[in-house]
Amino acid sequence: MKISISSILISVLSISFVLLSSQQCTQSEKELDESNIYPSNAIDFSQSMLVYIKSELPYQSYSDTLREINLKKLKSELNSPEKKLAFWLNIYNSLVQIRLAENPKLFEDKHAFFKTNDLIIGGAKLSLDDIENGILRLKTDVSNPFFTQQFRLDSIENRIHFTLNCGATSCPAIAYYNPKELNNQLEEATQFYVENNCEYKAGQNEVMISELFSWFKDDFNGEDGVIEFLKQYKIIPEGYYPKIIYKKYDWGIKPVNFN
Repeated sequence: MKISISSILISVLSISFVLLSSQQCTQSEKELDESNIYPSNAIDFSQSMLVYIKSELPYQSYSDTLREINLKKLKSELNSPEKKLAFWLNIYNSLVQIRLAENPKLFEDKHAFFKTNDLIIGGAKLSLDDIENGILRLKTDVSNPFFTQQFRLDSIENRIHFTLNCGATSCPAIAYYNPKELNNQLEEATQFYVENNCEYKAGQNEVMISELFSWFKDDFNGEDGVIEFLKQYKIIPEGYYPKIIYKKYDWGIKPVNFN
């Protein structure tokens, strides 16, 4: 098992505040609780949580801290779109990996895997769907709309679809996201995914793309928007409007798929 120097630094940094968590907390439907202890740096915490999971180190203290996190302080700290997005990408990917490790059979029922709201953050019950669709995609038909409205992004960033790992073989690989480098990281993740999952066939004027684009095409302004998006990444030549063919998604389980 190898751990990079940067990973070790993140891990050491996180231990000091992970051990601080000791109080139980609850969330009112009227206000976010102020009583619980919150780690000093949300982004470092979220990255370090992923490091522990990748390195197969004990992560229970991270889960415990997340359960007891001070939501008002968290909301105050995530005071920019970049901080919000980096934190929730890291947390989503961490929680998927924990669920795969602790209850892999649940993955056989995708509805239960993503929509069961038994994940606890700051005393609030959430589902993976709440994070992906409520916080990141601004949807309201989620299990805990009160929570998601407090932390949701201001607008949809469609490149998230190349960063969120759902545990399947066709999912994007996991990376560690941080606010200062977020745009470059999103670009790298998107470029890598489309280059490896999309193919333009000039003779037939067809483009073979991941089924992922079909599920989330509204985030790209429909299929015409998908084509324009792929032109930005040099998959489709300018001036061409090919027929879209969606490739079947491989739902075979693939945990710990890190870059």
